[in-house]
Amino acid sequence: MKLKTKFIIATLLLSIFIVNMIWWFRVTDSDSSFEIIKQNYLSVFPGFLQNPLLLTAIAIIILVISGVFFVQTRHGNGLKKVSTVGFCLSFALAFWQLFSLM
Repeated sequence: MKLKTKFIIATLLLSIFIVNMIWWFRVTDSDSSFEIIKQNYLSVFPGFLQNPLLLTAIAIIILVISGVFFVQTRHGNGLKKVSTVGFCLSFALAFWQLFSLM
């Protein structure tokens, strides 16, 4: 695969996770109980994905794939700095998601 293609895929995967986190922060902005907040968050996902542990595992996988692609694109000419930031952000967020499982 070309480096630019990997960079685009990594950026899209990271964007998917960021949109998911924005949705979580918007839902938790209300003064409802945790159970109501959790139900509101999960309500946008299809029935087979309405499991918080499954969603967290998918998020970790997406972030790791994104991070690996960013590492691979760091060797490109114009993508070194942006790929390094994407790599650091992807793995930091993956670690955060892993920590949230505990």
